[in-house]
Amino acid sequence: MSTAEPLAGTEDFIQLVSSSGSEGEDEESLSQTEERWTANEDEDEDDEKEELPNGKRAAREAVASEGKSDRVREKCYNGQELPPWLRGHRRLGKGKWPDISDMINQEMKLFVQYISPTPEEHQMRLWVIERMQRVLDSMVLPDVEPQAQCFGSFETRLYLPTSDIDMTIMLYKRGASKPTVAPAYGTKEAVRRFLYTLAKYLKNSGFCRSCEVIAHARVPIIKTHEMITGIAVDISINADSGVQSAAVQKSFSDSVYPQALRSIVLVIKQFLAQRSMNEVYTGGIGSYAITLLAVSLLQMHPRILSGGLRPEDNLGILLIEFFELYGKRFNYDNVCISVLEAGQYLDKRRKGFYNIAQPYLLSIEDPCDTSNDVSKGTYGILRIKQTFGGAYDLINNAIFAYHQTRKHGEPINDTLRATAAHPSAGAGGGSGSHAARKRVKGSDGQAKAAPTSGVHFNNDPDALVSFLASILSVGPAVVRSREKLVNEFYKGTMQTVLGVKYQPNFTSLLPFSPSENSTTGDCDGATDDASKEQPVAESATTTTTSTATKTMSAQEKIATMSFDFSKSGDGGGGASASVINVSDSE
Repeated sequence: MSTAEPLAGTEDFIQLVSSSGSEGEDEESLSQTEERWTANEDEDEDDEKEELPNGKRAAREAVASEGKSDRVREKCYNGQELPPWLRGHRRLGKGKWPDISDMINQEMKLFVQYISPTPEEHQMRLWVIERMQRVLDSMVLPDVEPQAQCFGSFETRLYLPTSDIDMTIMLYKRGASKPTVAPAYGTKEAVRRFLYTLAKYLKNSGFCRSCEVIAHARVPIIKTHEMITGIAVDISINADSGVQSAAVQKSFSDSVYPQALRSIVLVIKQFLAQRSMNEVYTGGIGSYAITLLAVSLLQMHPRILSGGLRPEDNLGILLIEFFELYGKRFNYDNVCISVLEAGQYLDKRRKGFYNIAQPYLLSIEDPCDTSNDVSKGTYGILRIKQTFGGAYDLINNAIFAYHQTRKHGEPINDTLRATAAHPSAGAGGGSGSHAARKRVKGSDGQAKAAPTSGVHFNNDPDALVSFLASILSVGPAVVRSREKLVNEFYKGTMQTVLGVKYQPNFTSLLPFSPSENSTTGDCDGATDDASKEQPVAESATTTTTSTATKTMSAQEKIATMSFDFSKSGDGGGGASASVINVSDSE
């Protein structure tokens, strides 16, 4: 049976580039670099004061008075704009020459802290679901008890601030001893008719301004936006398989890899979302498949299996290895991924997932229904694979550029040197540009770049560096939409509509405490307040499960979960054949 190639030693590479080479040579290079930084320090401070508004200038001066290392920077070491998840933070890592792997790990945590929804954002989504339930309760449905249930990324807490809410309306028979779909809504035609009726109720009740009914899809849905919050909502009918897949993801993220899986998945989702590769109906890869890919990486990683690597302490390395594995090394033509039985690689042909017309497709066995290929609709996998491979190269180039700058004052490689911002765009450190650098002839008569003194880089030993900025970005539109949602929360419009008189208890969605990261100011995303609030009642089950499995190994947890998966869904009867197979698409 063909299997994927083993992982390359990316961690060893990180360890290599984070070291400083031979001791004597490095001490001399670092001494020269430090002298340049010191000589240009006063000039850089003057430039910073000219660029900053009065308020920030005063704050900068107040912090600077406590010492050079405590100053808040507005630009990265190479003159690029500071990404929003690093604003208000000090330099990554510890010590004068921090380990690069530690820096990437800390930046991953800061990004997750930033991109995670604030308590206000999460509560507004809960109120959207409550408002939907009230619309359902107002409908006259004889012998039917409708229930709004969420699945997908919202239920698993793996959603981005701009993600929609995936919701299914279960039309249960009223008075039944166990939840059973009402016979009147057991056919697709009945479901389609109900979708049009529901769309009319939603508009008349003021839940939304308009609805798009996609009645003839494999899984008929309504696509709409809630009027007050503007949050997108996708509504299906009686699609309980989505609820089961959400339980799978939640079990992995809460119990097996509680401090690693969520961070990796959120970064991958943002990476794909900004490239429009996160929608299955356009050939992208959905949230469920992304989660299973990350779980498989953690399950099959040899150093994690041997206990030699703690996932929560090596998030950046695992992210790089994710891009390496699925962008350069994985055997898509022959291998099927399975997360059951503690993780395994299966033969696509024996599994029955091989598509002779498209042998390159990604195949992932659905742990809820082993006959279902979760990623069979991801027809754009070749483009995604290429993008993963490109991300691996970009983030490694960013590491090399920083390492060479730290050692020599600037990258010694022309390609890496070009990553610096043009001085006219605000890069610190002098004048001149890479494009305008003079060319000189070497002893062999060939033209080569003239040596420079690091003028393209910020001559500041405490300047921030972002490796994730080489592959990730958060646009102003995302920031504005988040601010709008939080403003709506404090305006109280939704509270008035629902008649809510209390201030809700907030739950932190972070797998780690934000206090682990030293901060000097607020970020635009999640704030430290999230970690100070008390958990709401709905998290009691998760807390109990986490406590009960705390002493279990990952393999024991997975074995237990596999048993639980087979019992989820239809009241303990196992994953039946009647489950609607949603290939990561609602």
